[in-house]
Amino acid sequence: MSAFSRLWHRAPAWRFCLYMILPFTVLTLIFPPAYLIRLIPRLTALSSSIHNRLGMHDAPAKGEGGGDGNGEDGVITMMPITDRLTKAIPFAGRILPLPEGTWHPVMNIINGPHGEVLENVLIRVEGHVVTGMIGAEGSTQPVPETAITSIDSSCHDDRNYMSRVLTAHPPSMECWFTTAVYPASINRTAIIANRLREEGFILPPVLLKAGWSYSTPAGDHNVNVETVTIFLNPVNTDSTKMLRTPDYWAKDTLGQQPAASDFVKRTNTWMAGWAQVLHDGFNSDMLASSDEQRARLAHDPAASLPGRGSPLD
Repeated sequence: MSAFSRLWHRAPAWRFCLYMILPFTVLTLIFPPAYLIRLIPRLTALSSSIHNRLGMHDAPAKGEGGGDGNGEDGVITMMPITDRLTKAIPFAGRILPLPEGTWHPVMNIINGPHGEVLENVLIRVEGHVVTGMIGAEGSTQPVPETAITSIDSSCHDDRNYMSRVLTAHPPSMECWFTTAVYPASINRTAIIANRLREEGFILPPVLLKAGWSYSTPAGDHNVNVETVTIFLNPVNTDSTKMLRTPDYWAKDTLGQQPAASDFVKRTNTWMAGWAQVLHDGFNSDMLASSDEQRARLAHDPAASLPGRGSPLD
């Protein structure tokens, strides 16, 4: 018996490691880490080819005809939109709580010079209409303080319906806000809209935007950071379905539209409570509130009524 044969029979751990070489090699080719892509640029083309065969089509990044117009770099991967996500998901090494309903992944984006920023885009649909969309962006490792100098700028916009600064002791910062936006102003609008159109879904003509930002010091002038932006469909209810133009949702004239004003007030109240749940998720402390409390706080004003479903359910 050769030395190799004796080792094969007497070292099960070593044998197991040999078995695992193949699956780990396959995973590396499908999801190559950023540092390996920099060392072996050809991995990008190989990974994209594998994604195409698996139905995980990579969207074009900056300068490749993506047409999103936001000027951001990033490796964008389209996700299986039929996946069903509820309550909370792992995100950037932390926990991302989800509002009420079933959410579906649209895309993942890896940003940063070392792939240290992760972004997820999720949607919630009723019938063929989007009732909610989430854009979550978080650091998977500490980033320089200088990279987030304007992270709270949206919380100080005069066009906001409401905003609250919860912590303002740089580099620690936490705030939230609500405002009205239009689909064309959302990052990567073209890519998102094209993907939704392929699946037979449409974005409403106006969205209510609820944003939350949080940063904590990580030493050596670095921070851990996360921003969560939630877009709610305000024109999917009986009382607001006719208010489909931007003029109805302008802050200055909101008082002239009781139905719109009521939806905004309910969104403000909801976000005030949901911001604390997002804070607990950032700290991976979901025991800070009970399941009953989170279920109550998760009910946003655009959540589907009982009995109304989605083609993806």
